[in-house]
Amino acid sequence: MKHVLCFGDSNTWGFIPGSGKRYDEHTRWTGVLADALGADWRVHEDGLNGRMSMFDSPFKGDVNTNGKDTFATALDSQKPLDALVICLGTNNVKYHPAWHAAQGVGRLVSYAQHVDQLNPWGEHVFRNGPKILVISPIAIGADLVNRNVNDDLAGKHDEAAKFPKLFAELCAGMGVEMLDAQTIAQPSDIDCIHMEPEGHRALGLAVAEKLRSMMGE
Repeated sequence: MKHVLCFGDSNTWGFIPGSGKRYDEHTRWTGVLADALGADWRVHEDGLNGRMSMFDSPFKGDVNTNGKDTFATALDSQKPLDALVICLGTNNVKYHPAWHAAQGVGRLVSYAQHVDQLNPWGEHVFRNGPKILVISPIAIGADLVNRNVNDDLAGKHDEAAKFPKLFAELCAGMGVEMLDAQTIAQPSDIDCIHMEPEGHRALGLAVAEKLRSMMGE
């Protein structure tokens, strides 16, 4: 059985727009991915509302939303893995430019690429070397500023539009695969941030196709 870890934020967790509740296991994109890959794969979900690629949130409370702080633990707890999917960046633009979001993901990618060299004893994180897929996040709806001007992501539409180019450059330079979610799914009209079920389905199927290609299936 092949194992893949999906490390992301609220869209990976399955946040239902406008409700704060969670889509069921077969609706959120990680569940669609699991169904599409079939019984020969195990999909490990690690989605967290508010998670950033790195940096602390000033309003995180007791939950650590700094991806950098929890990434090593996530890898170690789910090893051995055959593939890793990282889908982060949206929450970074609440407080930082899109370039910082991409660089934060790059920090995580670099750690994953070298983790088994840093810890050569015992069970490795990756069975056959790191196979990493980075998902450049979906857009932020331009109308968010009119719907909820107090949302930390209000007015960040143009910044999020920079994700595809920045993430493509990052992934090309680091030798990892990338999917541009802005060409696959759209944010809901309800909250301008999270995906509707059809977006989750489209993204999950696209990730499944990409993973199969990466694994030579």
